[in-house]
Amino acid sequence: MATTPDVISQIDQTLAAAEQSLKAENSVAIQAAIAQVGQLDAQARETLQARLNDHLWPVVAKLENGDSLAAAEQDMLQTLLVGDAKSYVKNEDRVEIWKSEVERLTEEIRRLQASGLNELSSLTRLQALCREVMRILPDLAFFYEEKERARRFDEAVRGAIDRDTRRTLANLIKEMLASDKV
Repeated sequence: MATTPDVISQIDQTLAAAEQSLKAENSVAIQAAIAQVGQLDAQARETLQARLNDHLWPVVAKLENGDSLAAAEQDMLQTLLVGDAKSYVKNEDRVEIWKSEVERLTEEIRRLQASGLNELSSLTRLQALCREVMRILPDLAFFYEEKERARRFDEAVRGAIDRDTRRTLANLIKEMLASDKV
């Protein structure tokens, strides 16, 4: 089970890998940095789950028994299940930049289309523009997926939580506490 010192150590390793990857300027180093970031994310999640572990079992019991959750218990559920999504959506400040960039690129694709695409260089430019759009759209998709995940959680726990949602939440919490992969 990961602890705060483990996370701090992993941060040091991740920062070193990121710095090294930027200096190396090659895909192998970037992939190594990506792996380190993934490990850091996993350790942060495991540490969060470990810190909440003792507090969550009474919440599971309340969910299974149909008892109401206190505001602090609902906040704890939110932190566990969608805290990462809410934090990401709140702090992500490049969405408008991404949207503007996609608009700029699609306009450039329109101009290429209007030119007739008769030159080989037009076709290779079109490929490059497509790759640029494909690089940006996953960032936008991830942002909206996280926003939708947080919204679905809020809707599911707003007011009285129905029996099926209670059962689903209880099972999800139990799975999360039993596994380091969730």
